[in-house]
Amino acid sequence: MIKLFRNIRKKLATEGKAIGYMRYAIGEIVLVVIGILIALQINNWNENRKNRIKEKAILKELHKDFSKNLEEFYPIKQAQLNTFNSGKIVFRNIKKLHLPKSKDSVLRNATGMFGGYPYHPSNGVVESLISTGDINLIRNDTLRKYLVSWKDVLYDYSEDVAIDRELWANQIEPYVIKHGDFLNVSSDKNKKLLMDTIFINMLVRKQFFNKNIVNAMQGEDGLEHYLKEITRLSKPKTDYE
Repeated sequence: MIKLFRNIRKKLATEGKAIGYMRYAIGEIVLVVIGILIALQINNWNENRKNRIKEKAILKELHKDFSKNLEEFYPIKQAQLNTFNSGKIVFRNIKKLHLPKSKDSVLRNATGMFGGYPYHPSNGVVESLISTGDINLIRNDTLRKYLVSWKDVLYDYSEDVAIDRELWANQIEPYVIKHGDFLNVSSDKNKKLLMDTIFINMLVRKQFFNKNIVNAMQGEDGLEHYLKEITRLSKPKTDYE
């Protein structure tokens, strides 16, 4: 075909048909440009098809990871809520220690305040997406936003838990070991602790940290919301959706 065009162009040039030659040359240029555009379009279509296949695989892995992460989060959430609720019971009764029922309630629930549960979800897929730049293959802007911010949300929760556990390990536990009794909750030593201003102040701080952890789990910027949204938005669609 190219040889045919070349022969036609040569014949026109030889015969001195300038106008015809120019028209033919322009036509040939137009055909070449159209051919290039078609080739580019086909190439783009192939690239888009490959990207969609890769995106589908990415979403499948994300959904698998975060479904498991969400499932593993619920027991930790419940344990931390139990810790926080124990603290609320303690401080609801702490000023009524003259009542035997309130004193017993404080003694029972004070030990329940000492939570602080770390959470270690699977992050391999997210880290890989960000480090390789494949996160840009995900077309859902909202999902990309959640994935980019996920590490910070998890860090906030983990930092609050670390602070809480440090208070327990470095201050509360040594103090109870010295002045209280872990074995017998209703011992006279523990009853005296309830009258100890230093110990009560530590419980106040502990409940403050418990609240921070609960806040890091809940709300629009909380761990649970991110886990649910990433799981929902990464759910692979069926072929007819």
